[in-house]
Amino acid sequence: MSRTKASDELKPENHDRWIVSYADMVTLLFALFVVLYATSDANPVKLQQVKSSINQAFDAGVLKGSSGTSPISTSGAGITPSMLDLQAAALTSIKKTVGDFAQKTNLQNSIQVRSDVNSITISLSDNLLFDSGEATLKPGSQAALTQVAQILKGLPNTIRIEGHTDNVPVNSPDYVTNWELSAARASTVLRFLIDAGVPSSRLYLAGYAETKPVADNSTAEGRALNRRADIVIVYPTQADLQQSLSPMGKNP
Repeated sequence: MSRTKASDELKPENHDRWIVSYADMVTLLFALFVVLYATSDANPVKLQQVKSSINQAFDAGVLKGSSGTSPISTSGAGITPSMLDLQAAALTSIKKTVGDFAQKTNLQNSIQVRSDVNSITISLSDNLLFDSGEATLKPGSQAALTQVAQILKGLPNTIRIEGHTDNVPVNSPDYVTNWELSAARASTVLRFLIDAGVPSSRLYLAGYAETKPVADNSTAEGRALNRRADIVIVYPTQADLQQSLSPMGKNP
């Protein structure tokens, strides 16, 4: 018997190879439960999200046997690719719905949609909703808010209603500063959405006055952009999703 053959026979068998297959199986089961959870509420926005998520999962390397990459592997930012895919699908759907309405009603300059890593924001200019120094909805503004409410009713997300102003001191007997005015405007929008059918348990408001500008307050155009009501659709975190999927996280 050669020395090489003898050393091969003495080499201990690796009993831990099953861990790789087991880890892949657990990962795929988690992906399955994510899809099942997402399909539990059949509305057009969520169905589009599920479609994108399924495409993402079944295009992953682990199912092709190429690189062993998991469809639910964690990215550098701590968010799974499937979560990013869901967020992108939601943004695309909301942008299309709001954009079509804005174009049909010639309100492209009054309704904007933007996003960041935490949320999608539907921004409504104050000249669409309110007269100067007022917190009562202008005639005709209800149509835009009704359209937004139809979008929000189909989403499970937490939604923050924000009031914003420019840096010009308020000139109204009803509001001492821009803080009171911005909070009152946010409250008006919130109450309208509740009346339109958006669950109140998912809504809360914030008045920021002039502290969160999106443009330069030194110009009239910039101040006009800063006077706005923002409807912020907050993305669920991975922890929120896992809690919802767990038996203890389900509502009775």
